[in-house]
Amino acid sequence: AAVFEDFTYHRRFADGNDVALEFSARIGATELKGIDLIRFSDDGLITEFEVMVRPASGLQALGAEMARRLAGRL
Repeated sequence: AAVFEDFTYHRRFADGNDVALEFSARIGATELKGIDLIRFSDDGLITEFEVMVRPASGLQALGAEMARRLAGRL
């Protein structure tokens, strides 16, 4: 989450234990959109969490920034 700037959730879709959250954010000058897909157990615990990001340039910027930050920790 610390990688994103101007992170904002826009819409929420729910069907039973499945939820989709639409978001937008920036990484530097690169703008991106994405969806968090979350599945909850009947007890309310997260059992699956998947993130999709577009466009490809946004995904590449996310990967590059995460790699840069992880390299600094080694």
